[in-house]
Amino acid sequence: MGPARLLVPALWLCAPVGAAVVVSQGGVRAALSLATVPARSAAPHFVVMAASPPPSSSVTFTSAPASKSRAGGKQAKPSPIWELDLYTRPVTNDQGKKLWELLVTDSNGVMRHVEPLPSSLINSRELRKRIQALVDRAEVRPTQVRFFRTEMQAMIGVALSELPVLTVPTRRTYELRNWLEARNRDVYPTMPGYKPALAEEERARPALDRQPVKMPDALRGDKWAFVELLLGELRGPDASIDSSNIGFGNIFSVDSIDLPDTTPVPGLLITSQRAEPLAAWMSGTELASVSADLERGDLSLEVGIDTQYMFARLWDLTQREEAAAFMRGCREARGLHFIAVQQSLEDNGVKGFWLLRNYEA
Repeated sequence: MGPARLLVPALWLCAPVGAAVVVSQGGVRAALSLATVPARSAAPHFVVMAASPPPSSSVTFTSAPASKSRAGGKQAKPSPIWELDLYTRPVTNDQGKKLWELLVTDSNGVMRHVEPLPSSLINSRELRKRIQALVDRAEVRPTQVRFFRTEMQAMIGVALSELPVLTVPTRRTYELRNWLEARNRDVYPTMPGYKPALAEEERARPALDRQPVKMPDALRGDKWAFVELLLGELRGPDASIDSSNIGFGNIFSVDSIDLPDTTPVPGLLITSQRAEPLAAWMSGTELASVSADLERGDLSLEVGIDTQYMFARLWDLTQREEAAAFMRGCREARGLHFIAVQQSLEDNGVKGFWLLRNYEA
């Protein structure tokens, strides 16, 4: 397994928003009241090599049969992490009422359940009955159920409150979202009552207008940079990045994304002398995506189901140009991007790596 090459155009210093930062550029020292200030790196790139593997999971899969094929010929097994969606689809019945549909998958896509429901049964009691039935006959019972829709949070929370599972509202439901993409493309258009206007309405629905809040100090690094790697580093037999060499973090299958392996995937590199504790803290935040608001001039970390942390201010013109290129790269990579945590450019391994996808990009 070869190393993954990340291209680094520039490093920027990290500091709390509003803090006075003293920097030296070209022999001139200046005190600036900025969140970030430029500090150019002489290194044009750095190499991500194998880091210490993460602790082994407390859940074992001794009896689950190999099933769905994954990158590199590996076989996926049923996961104890489930992803759930209960929502309307772009299909109507004879009375003009929208189709409600329950989708449940495990995070490896091995177990999948589809169940249409009449609108009269959309309540927490009926949802609990159906999830309990799935749990009772599951080969690998869930320890965690994840969902991404804020508008369904109350109902799902009540429905699962009496089940022995951890309920996690999060935008990190990648297997479910990829499955939904496939159904919107291949399944719903073939169903009687399909309404293209409803499908377009769902796609065009604006994202929630969130205001970023102060990021916990434990998540702050020393420097950061926009970087990129090639999609081929994340899939196929020649992939150099997998769950064995990322330290803290998460990756997911990108096999279904129809883009060439030479597609650049943009990322945010954070360096810190306390890289391992920083990566450990990040692993508990449900990182969802990185977003840049060029009008406000800020760079944010999206976490959980609806939280946005202010990561950095983009005061400098170069920073804004790089942020614009980062967001453009996200769109061209179908929302794929990543966060990497490393002690320094010279360090020989990442302490954390999170593959992310922004479905609103």
